[in-house]
Amino acid sequence: MRPNASGEWTVVECDWFDRMKSMQNNFFWMSQLEGSPIVFLYGIVCTFGALANLVVLFAFIRTSNLRNLRNSFIVNLACSDLLLCVVTAPVTLYTSANVFWPFGNISCKVLASVQAVNTFVSSLTLALIAMDRVLLTTCPVKWRLAATAPIVCYCIVWIVSIVIALPYSLTVRSRKVDSFEPWDDVHTPAMLAVCGRSHPEICVEMQDSWDRAYISKTTFTITVLAIQYLLPLFALAYAYVQIGSTIRRRSKVSRTIDQARRISMQSRNRRALLLLMILVLTYAICWAPMNIHNVLNGFEVISYSQYRYLFCHLVGISSACVNPITYALVNESFRNALHHMFLSFRPCYVTSGDSASSYITNSKPTKVSIRDPYSTKLDSPTKVDELETLGNSML
Repeated sequence: MRPNASGEWTVVECDWFDRMKSMQNNFFWMSQLEGSPIVFLYGIVCTFGALANLVVLFAFIRTSNLRNLRNSFIVNLACSDLLLCVVTAPVTLYTSANVFWPFGNISCKVLASVQAVNTFVSSLTLALIAMDRVLLTTCPVKWRLAATAPIVCYCIVWIVSIVIALPYSLTVRSRKVDSFEPWDDVHTPAMLAVCGRSHPEICVEMQDSWDRAYISKTTFTITVLAIQYLLPLFALAYAYVQIGSTIRRRSKVSRTIDQARRISMQSRNRRALLLLMILVLTYAICWAPMNIHNVLNGFEVISYSQYRYLFCHLVGISSACVNPITYALVNESFRNALHHMFLSFRPCYVTSGDSASSYITNSKPTKVSIRDPYSTKLDSPTKVDELETLGNSML
């Protein structure tokens, strides 16, 4: 049944409600995403990002040399990027393509919370990596991570992320559509029950919830910008400058060591700087459009646009693809571990223990002071060791 022009109900097929939902969904967005290039791009980015980060995690699980305390920060970032590709991005695409939410209030709140928390976990983990590297430059020999440090850091990052995302989580909920036809008609609930259809719902931020929250939406938008974008960007940039100046200053003490050892240290230090530089540029470029859009939309400078939002979000999640590539290209230990891991899957690949370990073991030169034939004094072993420790720990 459906209402006619006089307001009376006539018998109709039950899939009329389904057609109405589809028509209203298309009218609301003014365009369909089905078959759109942006959906195809989302699929490529999410698939590649998920597989790449799974490879990163698998490499750390299989390779004992990589399972150290400092690399555990990279593991946390890879887990966050994996969650971004398999949960956050698909949910964002679905909610942007569909007005109605058929999965209930609990899933609406949970997925919205996961999206917000995951964003903060990624940014805070990057800030944590940067600060760890800065401490490593100031006292490379003395700075050591306790065995429980990664667990403590993980707990801090996740707890802080949950607390920051809490205001947004409290304002999002699923509610029944009752503000436009035919869903606002008093007979609609009964007819939906007869047809075995559920009343359509939407998963949305409730403005009245922001009014009752302990923080305003404007303040929350600024807080998100500061913590999710500016904080890790500043931390990474500061770490890059600090490490670069420290490496240049300490490289002066290496003039009297043998050339092979000097070249090895310089190569490791250059890769350490390159890794941080790529992280800085990746984060700055990928997440700038999304944060600019959120700020402008939050202050109502621009109106919401389906394609504009999805494009900004797509650029942001592409960082989950760039990070694993960065590890593979810059981190020699990780690259060798990948090489050995892929070779081990070959049917006829057999390796001895010594040859297998040669792929993933970084040989460290003997730490001795070598007199320069043109110098009258010896290098300080501590300074040379600090320089080597810096390069080895950074990669």
